[in-house]
Amino acid sequence: MIYKLSLLNYILSFMKGTLRILLFLFLSSGFSQNKIIDSIQNELRMNPTTTVKMKFYNQLSRALVNIDIVTSEKYNDSLFALSNKENDEKMKMNAVYNNGVLNRMKGDYSKAENFIEKYLAYTNKTKDSVEFVKSIYQLATVQVYQDKKEQALSTYLKAISYIENMKDMQLQKAKILNAIGVIYKNTSQYNKAKEYHISAANIAIAEKDSTLLSIVYNGLGLVSMKQDSTSKALGYFKKSLGIAEKTNNTRVKSYQYRNIGMIYSKNKDFTKAEEYLKKALVLRRKMNNKSAIGGSLSDLGNVYIETNKLDKAERYIKEALEIFRENKTVSNENLMYFYLSTIETKRGNHQKANELLHQYYTRKDSLESLELKEKLNDLDVKYETEKKDKEITKQQLELKSQEAKIQKQQSQNLIMAGLAIFLLLTSILIWFVYQQRQKRKDQEILTLKREQQVKTLESLIEGEEKERLRLAKELHDGVNVDLSAIKYKLTSLLERNNKVIHEAVAMIDKSCEQVRAISHNLVPPALQNFSLVETLQDYCSTTNSIQDIEVSFQTVGSVIEIPKKAEVNIFRIVQELVNNSLKHSQGSEIHVQLSYQENNTIQLTVEDNGIGFDTSETNIEGIGLQNINSRITYLNGKLDVTSDEQGTSYVIDINTKKLA
Repeated sequence: MIYKLSLLNYILSFMKGTLRILLFLFLSSGFSQNKIIDSIQNELRMNPTTTVKMKFYNQLSRALVNIDIVTSEKYNDSLFALSNKENDEKMKMNAVYNNGVLNRMKGDYSKAENFIEKYLAYTNKTKDSVEFVKSIYQLATVQVYQDKKEQALSTYLKAISYIENMKDMQLQKAKILNAIGVIYKNTSQYNKAKEYHISAANIAIAEKDSTLLSIVYNGLGLVSMKQDSTSKALGYFKKSLGIAEKTNNTRVKSYQYRNIGMIYSKNKDFTKAEEYLKKALVLRRKMNNKSAIGGSLSDLGNVYIETNKLDKAERYIKEALEIFRENKTVSNENLMYFYLSTIETKRGNHQKANELLHQYYTRKDSLESLELKEKLNDLDVKYETEKKDKEITKQQLELKSQEAKIQKQQSQNLIMAGLAIFLLLTSILIWFVYQQRQKRKDQEILTLKREQQVKTLESLIEGEEKERLRLAKELHDGVNVDLSAIKYKLTSLLERNNKVIHEAVAMIDKSCEQVRAISHNLVPPALQNFSLVETLQDYCSTTNSIQDIEVSFQTVGSVIEIPKKAEVNIFRIVQELVNNSLKHSQGSEIHVQLSYQENNTIQLTVEDNGIGFDTSETNIEGIGLQNINSRITYLNGKLDVTSDEQGTSYVIDINTKKLA
């Protein structure tokens, strides 16, 4: 059964966020432990009773096992001797257990296994479940060092099954989870390893155990290093080292010196690597941990191979080989043959190198087995322990219970996933509806603005037409009548044959014609009674007759019926453009063309052969285009102006379907 946190990222962020507070609490507990050791040692000096002495010897041996293994062993020897003398079986068995731990720490795994199995038999007899779990944990740890990974995992899982519901055994549970993580790391199953290590870290944080947390950081660092994340691994190792230095945990310090050295070695910084690896070797020699000493010798040997210090490398590798051979750690022993082969290759002794390499691969093939990994995975749900009927039945019940929990968890996960998908789809739908509603509102606003603009333009144009009508009537009914009266009176004087009077009458005739033309321009009579084509034809003819410039009109295509308001605006546009050409072009010809096209489009073209103008610099108001643009906007039309020294061309396209 895999113990996971509900969310891996949540735990990592939680660990980062609370690290400072927890480290303060953890380190404080480390300092208090040192004070407890000093206090017990002071009590011993006061020569207490034999029973109290044995209790103190046991406490000191266990407290010092990670700090000073030699002193720890001395206190345990005193415990063993005194318990034998007093015939105290319980304290004697405590000494046996301590001997198992001490021999494991020193790397003598055969002795460690014998002592732990003896203590395990004792706990079975006394029915002490707490001590039983501790002893099988120690036994499994020894099995790990003996390369009995399958057997070790089975033993660890057996321990887990005993403490599943024991609240006061959470720290022991965390140690087991961490140890299982180490097994999966050693079999290259790094994701599983990380899951177990993080579960252990979660418990260590909850229980505020600094020593355990430093060990878990060590495991996480090793997994990260195996996954080629050296920067993350270095961070974990330094965190672990910081805790170990504050709590004076020699064993963990030696681990972290070694691990940090390995990171620097991997990054090819061999100077720093050698520095840290030597620190680790010194501490391990002091602790007399043979297996750990062999590991440090191997690490340093590898560094010396990389830096071509081959004699020194050979000396360290051979010493490590002897230690691994003595402790029967087969995989480590075999690796030394590979290192020795590398040394001989660098020396140029290829025959010897090939012999050593052949020996390495022969042993490696016998060690590696795909079966091992498969069995390890199977042991997640079924334990390979004693083949007794009672134990098998118990395991089957536990397996069913676990399956039910897994199924329940899976159902909950499916429900949560479905709910999350439903909420996501609902959110997307709400967002989509909101966007569509917003688009409709924006479109309505644009439509209202457009309608308002059209109404404003329509009002302005209607007002302009009314004013034109008023002015035309004033000119026709007022000024024109007055001029006619003056002409009549002057005509009566023509009998006197006065030359001046003849000239005045001619001027009055010309003025009457101009007033009539202006009146017709303001409100063309033809536009009220005839079509746009006829009106434009009449306008161009009239303008041509009274101006020096030739004004012509042409129509193309079949006439398209349009509203009278649109005809008025087109006529006014032609008037304005023709007037601009008359005033500014200095040309001799003006051509107006009205083209009715098949795609419901009217194209109006006004061209002259004048001097042209700069369209990028000309003031629009100066050439009267502002009024034209307003009318084109009202008609939903498009204006294109082209002008150069050969003349000016205005082309206006009007879509008749968009006319109001």
